[in-house]
Amino acid sequence: LAGPCRVARVGRDARRPSGSSARPVRRTGRSVPSRAMDPGAWGYAPAGATSEAAAVVVSARDAKRLKEKLDAAGWLDRTRRPVTHPADDETGRPAAVAFPVLAGSLEGVREMARGDAGALAVCDAALPNLATPVDQRAAPRASGGGANDTAGADRGVLPPPPPLDPDAPPLWPPPVPEAPARRDVARVRCPATAEAFAELARAAGGEPLVLTDVPMGNATTAWTPERFATCAEAGHLVDVHVCPPDADESGQRNSTGGPRAAPVVDLAGHRAPGTRRNFQFRAMPLAEFAARVVASGTKGGQTHRTSYPPVVAEGETYYLRSVADAKKKRTHVSSSFPSLASDLSPGALLPPLSFLHPEGGRSVEQQQEEPCEKETTRTLYPVNAYHSSVLRVASRNVALWTHYDTHDNVLAQIAGKKTVTLWPPDCEPFMHCEGSSSRVADVAAELDTDPDFAERRRRRDAAAPSFAAVSGARRVATLEPGDALYIPALWFHHAHATPSDEAVGEKEKDDPWNGASVAVNVFWRCLPAADHDPGDVFGNRDPPAARRAADLAARAGAALASLPEPQRRFYARRAVKRLAEQLGYALDLP
Repeated sequence: LAGPCRVARVGRDARRPSGSSARPVRRTGRSVPSRAMDPGAWGYAPAGATSEAAAVVVSARDAKRLKEKLDAAGWLDRTRRPVTHPADDETGRPAAVAFPVLAGSLEGVREMARGDAGALAVCDAALPNLATPVDQRAAPRASGGGANDTAGADRGVLPPPPPLDPDAPPLWPPPVPEAPARRDVARVRCPATAEAFAELARAAGGEPLVLTDVPMGNATTAWTPERFATCAEAGHLVDVHVCPPDADESGQRNSTGGPRAAPVVDLAGHRAPGTRRNFQFRAMPLAEFAARVVASGTKGGQTHRTSYPPVVAEGETYYLRSVADAKKKRTHVSSSFPSLASDLSPGALLPPLSFLHPEGGRSVEQQQEEPCEKETTRTLYPVNAYHSSVLRVASRNVALWTHYDTHDNVLAQIAGKKTVTLWPPDCEPFMHCEGSSSRVADVAAELDTDPDFAERRRRRDAAAPSFAAVSGARRVATLEPGDALYIPALWFHHAHATPSDEAVGEKEKDDPWNGASVAVNVFWRCLPAADHDPGDVFGNRDPPAARRAADLAARAGAALASLPEPQRRFYARRAVKRLAEQLGYALDLP
C-alpha cells in the first residue's frame, strides 16, 4: 500500500482543536452527508466511470452496518476479501475497512456513499481474492512505508527473471502481425475425444479451427421456430436485446459510404463508458422471441410481419444471449433450456447432466477441483475445465461487437449461417481496446479493397487510425449447421448472422428461421482454476494477476508523475525495461 499522506482528520480519530468545546458527533442510524476522503490515504486510486476492481472504504466503526447494507443491495463482491486498515494518528487516517464491490454496482455505491457519513471513499482497489492470504497490518512494514512506495504488500521479494527468449517477439514496440497466407480458417473433421482435440489445437499453433460434423444430437434439424414455440421452455422469459432499425433500410450503394454496415449489438460490457446503448432490453417468452426473430428477416425487400407489435419501431432486430436465472451466476444451456438441451445429446458440446446436477449438492465449481468419476458424454474439452454454455440467437444481418474472451470456447452453429472474423492476440495494441472490447466500429474487409467504400474507410481510419495496420491480419470462418468454430482465448472475434445476399442460394429458400442464426457457445478454462477470476460470469474477465499488474503499472505511473522532465521520461523507460526483463522479453531497440 502507499505510504502515509496528509489528509483531513475526520470521524472518531479526529482530534479536537485545543480549547474547543466541540464534541464528537454522535452517530445514529440516520444517513448524513458523507465527508469524502482521498482514497490515496489507503493507497488506492479514485474509481473511474467503470471499474473491474471497485471498492468502498468505510469507517471501521460502521463496517458491520455498511457491509450488511452492501450485501442486502447485492453490491458486495464475495470473490474478493475485505482489507482492514489500522488508524494512523500521525496522518489523521481513521481505522477503516475496504469492501470489494461488484463492477456493475458503482452508481448505487456512489449514491450510498454520498448519503452516509460512514462511507469514506469509493475507489479502485486490487483487493486479494478469497484464496489469497493477506496480513494488511504487516504491509506497511513489508513495503517500507515510504510516501512514494506504490507497490505495497504486492511487491514482496521478486523471483529472478527468466533468461531472454530469443524466439519471443519484442514486448515493445509491438510488431505488426503479418497477414496470414490463407485468410480462411482451416476446416477439420471433429475429433472423437478431448485428448484428440487438444492435440489438434496444439498442431494448429494456437490458430482457430472450424470443426465439421460435430456431434450435436438432432438439434440441427429439431431446432426450428416451431420447436422453440412448443418446447417445455416456450413460456420461459428470456432477456432480449431489441435493436432499432438501421437508418438506411435500402441496403443499396450510396454516394456517401458504399453499402450500409450490418447493425451491431453493442452489449453492455462492450460499450465505451458514457455512451448510450443502441438497444432496449425486453423480457419476453421464448416462443414470442422466436416468432419475432423469424418476422424480422427480410427477403426480396419485404418485411415478414407478426402479430406482435414492435418494441422500438418497425424493422427492429433481435439478439439473445442467454443468462442464468440468478444474477451474477454462470449460465448453462442444460439448466436454462433442458428440453432443448436434450436435442443436443448425444453430442460433444455440453457436459453430462451428472456434472451440472450432481448428487450430494456439489457445485460445478467444486467438481472442477475433483476428478470426474462418471462421464457419460465425450466433450471436446476436459469436462472438469467446463465454465458455461450460452444460447445465442440473432436476427438476420445482426453482428456482435468485436471482443475477446479469456476462456477457450467453441461456437457451434445449429441453424442459419454465420460469418466470424478473427484477429490474433498480438493485434491487441492496434485494436483500440477498452476492457475486453475493440472500439473499431466498422471492420468490413471491403473497406481495404473496394473504392466504393472509400468514405466508410475514411471514417473508420479517422476514429481508429491504428487498426488499418492489422486489418489484413484477419482470419474468416463461415459456419453452417453442424460446424463449430474453436476460438482460442484472447482472439478477437466479430460474429455476423450472414444476410440473404451472402447466404447459400437454395438453402435460403427452405430456411425456417428466415436468415436468423441459432448457435450454442461453450466456454472452458484455458488456465489452472486458481489463475482465472472465480467471479467471472461471462468468460471474459481478465485474470486477477493481469488486473493486479495493470493496477501496479498505473501506480508506477502515478509515482513518476511527480517528477519533472527529463527525469519522468528517463525513469519511465527504465521501468518498462525492468518489466520486460522480469518477463524474459526484449525491447525492440535500433
